[in-house]
Order: sequence, then C-alpha cells, then structure tokens
Amino acid sequence: MDKKTRLLVEALQKKRSAEGLSIRALSKIIGVSFSSLARIERGDGDPDNNSKLRILEWLGDDARESGLSFENVAFVHFRASKNVSSKTTHCLLQAADLLKREYIHQHPNLMGSSSEDSSPADISISLSKPEMEALADAFRKDLGVKENDSLDALNISIEGVDVYVPEQVPNISRDCLQYLKGKGKDEWSAMSVPLDRDNHAWAILRNNTHTIERQRVTFLEECWHIMLGHKLTKIAKIADAYGRTYDSDEEHDAFFLASATMLPEKAITRSVEKQVSAEETAKKFGASPELVEYRIKRLGLWRQYTGRKVTLAEVN
Repeated sequence: MDKKTRLLVEALQKKRSAEGLSIRALSKIIGVSFSSLARIERGDGDPDNNSKLRILEWLGDDARESGLSFENVAFVHFRASKNVSSKTTHCLLQAADLLKREYIHQHPNLMGSSSEDSSPADISISLSKPEMEALADAFRKDLGVKENDSLDALNISIEGVDVYVPEQVPNISRDCLQYLKGKGKDEWSAMSVPLDRDNHAWAILRNNTHTIERQRVTFLEECWHIMLGHKLTKIAKIADAYGRTYDSDEEHDAFFLASATMLPEKAITRSVEKQVSAEETAKKFGASPELVEYRIKRLGLWRQYTGRKVTLAEVN
C-alpha cells in the first residue's frame, strides 16, 4: 500500500470514528460494499479507483487537509457498469472533452460555465412510483403518443440536446473509437455531457453497437437525467487510473422513467390481463422482453402474469 493510500485509509477511519458510523452504515452512504470497505480499513490490499473516488468525495475537506485530492475532475452523466474499466472511462472522457470543444468552436460568443468549474448541489432526490408513472405519462402526452402506441425513443428531439454516436465525435482518436466500439463496448451504454450549463446545452453519446431496443431505453435514461436535473457523476484521475462516483437512487429513477415512457402502465396492465406474452408486448412497443418483464414486476403484476393462483386452505 503506497503512502497516499495509507493516508486515505487513515482519513477514512478517523472521520468514520468521529461521526460514529459503523462500516456497514458507511458502506451504504458512499456506495462501497461492506466487505470491500472492511478490507480497505484492515489494509488488505489496495482499494480500486472507483472505491478511492467515492471515499475521497465523502471525505471532502478532510481529504484535502490530509493532502489528498482529485486530478482532472470532470462531471457527466454516465450509463455504464458500476465498475467500468479505466480505459473505457478515459475514452469516454476524451469524447466528452471533444464534444465540449466542438460546442465552443461553434458558439464562440457564448460564455457559459464549463462542467469542470462547478457541480450541482450534492442532493439526491428520489421520486415515488406514482410520481414517476405520472411523469412518464405526461411526457408521452407532450409527444402526442397514445397510451397503446409504441414510441421510438431515438426519434425524440429535446431542445438544447444534441445526440452523437462515437464515430461522429470530432477528432476522437482511432484508439478510443475502436475501443468504445470493440473491446469496451459492453462496459458502457450512454453518456450525457453538459456543454454549457448557463445555456442548458447538452450532448448525449449513445452506444450504437448495442441492440436497437437497448439503445432506446438507455437514450431515454439520459434524457430523464437531464430533464430531472440529476447530479452529475464525478469522474477523476487518481494515480494514473480513472474512477467515478455513482448514485444508485438516481440511476434507478432514470431507468424506471425510461421503461415507463416506453411501456405505459395501462398498456402493460391490459397486456397482462389479456395474457399477452412478454415477447409479443416487446415486439409491439419496440422494447426487449426483459424490459417488459421488469415493468410487469414493478407494477406488481408478476403473479397475475405467471398465472399463480392464491387460495385459502380449508379450516377443519
């Protein structure tokens, strides 16, 4: 364990003790598993960069007082596996930087804030299921889509939001383009980049190597992140590798809203009542069967869908 990692562990132990938090309680706060956090505190091996980043963010001023800090901080929305590799993160950040440069080149007279200058308030706001269902229904109505009609999310246009695929990113390196569309393609789905917060300008980068059904729902997730004003993910370089923060509540809400937008409650309820299969429903709405089953479960219709009968035993 190097000197900086030891300082990180010492600062972690000191602050956790001062705040009277158990390791299990802290693991829930910062999004590092209990077993990993316990191992980190024992000094059994080095924490990975994602864990370091989450710990550093929680430590805040205590980290800086201990001589610890982030390098090359960037803020984006980031739809990818929780423990995405450093290479994938590096290439996505390169794409984000190039998209911002292109925006500045095209709008030289706009002097809005950059994503590195500041970050939104560090507050996670979780919505209730009824609130999210209502939001999704209202969004479909705004688009003029009836509740029983399919919605091709990739045809949605939001003012101030430009959409790209990797090969459309100006001047992206050949190495990163090949990696994002090749070896690293399964590690990321989409990313939204704040180009100019003052003027509400964004770019969404979507992974066009995935199935069209997956692209639709992940694109909608990024749209909802933007429309709900979710916190940006913090990406930082630490010891020549990259890590990121992760807000599970907001990721859940964005995915729920994306699925509810594609698969409205009344239509799914009607399909279950008519005993329509997930495959048939998925084909009708341009989604995957897995997404349809997710909606059925979240709507509390799984028992009805699977045909499980419920009876009371006779009492003698």
